[in-house]
Amino acid sequence: MSIETLLIITTIIGTVAFSVSGALVAIENKLDLFGVIILGTVTACGGGVLRDVMMHQNILMFEDPWYFYLSLLTGLLVFIAMYFLQNLKWENSRIYKIFFNITDSIGLGTFVVLGANVAVSNGVQSFVAITFYAVLTAVGGGLIRDLSVMKIPVIFRKHIYAVASIIGAVYFYLITIADCPYTIAVITTVLIVVIIRYLAFRFEWSLPRVYLKDNL
Repeated sequence: MSIETLLIITTIIGTVAFSVSGALVAIENKLDLFGVIILGTVTACGGGVLRDVMMHQNILMFEDPWYFYLSLLTGLLVFIAMYFLQNLKWENSRIYKIFFNITDSIGLGTFVVLGANVAVSNGVQSFVAITFYAVLTAVGGGLIRDLSVMKIPVIFRKHIYAVASIIGAVYFYLITIADCPYTIAVITTVLIVVIIRYLAFRFEWSLPRVYLKDNL
């Protein structure tokens, strides 16, 4: 499989996964059809837009809009599916939570790879910069998604979310410069991010927090 084909497949998987998670968040917050489609699209495309703006590059979503259309379609299909399932008590079920975390984690892992690849293809060579753009691509859409529904962004409070993408980005950079076959690098990076996110969800791992006492 060529690198170009692999990246297309990765983009499709990541776009669909993030669109699903964004649309589900919109439905949880009682948004209408338009809101569901837009939030799904923002989640899938927002990180890439932030990355391109910061890199002073043409926005890829407009240069190559097929994945923008894919995110719109995915959001619509999620709305239709959930419309017929709305009478089921799915929102707080464990199956739903696992499904949401898996789709969101797959999007996170795939977009780490895509962000790093875009950075390198645009001449970025610094380890820190490549890692930054990879993580920004992965978490940027979710950041916009959460702010859109007036929630504290997941990257600041959820079980090892941004940290998982940072670990994935560092791993991808190191294994790539070690001349590992690109297919293996991509697949293992996505798996690492998904596994870390699942374990964090399963065992409720979180970074330390400060809990201040209320004033009496």
